[in-house]
Amino acid sequence: MKKQTFPFALVDVFARQTLAGNGLGVFVLEQTISTYMMLAMTREMRQFESIFLQALEGHSKWRAHIFTMEEELGFAGHPIIGAAAYLHQHFFSQDESAEFEFVLNERSVFASSKQEHGNYFAVMNQGKASFGEPLPPPVSEVFLKALNLHAHDQANDLPLQVVSTGLPYLIVPVQQHLDRARICHEKFETLLAGADAKFVYVLDINRREGRTWDNEGKIEDIATGSAAGAAAAYLIRHQRAQAGEGLVFAQGSFVHRPSELHAMQNAADDTITVHGQVCLVAKGELYV
Repeated sequence: MKKQTFPFALVDVFARQTLAGNGLGVFVLEQTISTYMMLAMTREMRQFESIFLQALEGHSKWRAHIFTMEEELGFAGHPIIGAAAYLHQHFFSQDESAEFEFVLNERSVFASSKQEHGNYFAVMNQGKASFGEPLPPPVSEVFLKALNLHAHDQANDLPLQVVSTGLPYLIVPVQQHLDRARICHEKFETLLAGADAKFVYVLDINRREGRTWDNEGKIEDIATGSAAGAAAAYLIRHQRAQAGEGLVFAQGSFVHRPSELHAMQNAADDTITVHGQVCLVAKGELYV
């Protein structure tokens, strides 16, 4: 049987230089392929996520599918930002800026990219954040214990709370011991589901540094754009930052992939934007 050829690019997202930030596989498809195939290709790439793109209108509107090695996601930050920068470089390299629409399973996301001195910086609009009710202390203590933390690690006067700009994160604000945080609960995903959250984001309030993992706690994410948007909205809701203020979050240092994520809440309409630098690492072909 003749094998199909799928060109791909590897990019580092939220990276100040190559071999940092969060890696991403970008596939620009000429034909529709199955969900099974996209999942298998993502597992072959061994990146935290891959994004699969099909052109809808020229090179500015794209059908997009985002996969982890476990499942398809309805929304994620670093794949959209990485895809915008790559498409800018691949199709509009002579232009200083480019704008894109990504059509996901349940929503469209708009992103843009600009080029400065050969470097690409992409920004996405995540829309308005939604908030769950703050978790009561007894429930918070259960989550803290499940994350190898204690009540005195929690930041003073700040609650654990679910925040979403498309992907619901349980924000866990801490004032110390971010280095000790890890998932140590056998059914953590079930625990999260009980709080209407998909993932957790442990946020050091003072350093503005975050950590998140797959729900089995086996793989730590390097840079999480969807979580950065939720974290920015959380800080503003609890008066630890202001709308219109540019916020910078660190992530990835515990897995030796330092990342820098920028987020802001627009003062006019409360929408959240997240942006960062994207570096092209490699191009190649996958034979399937």
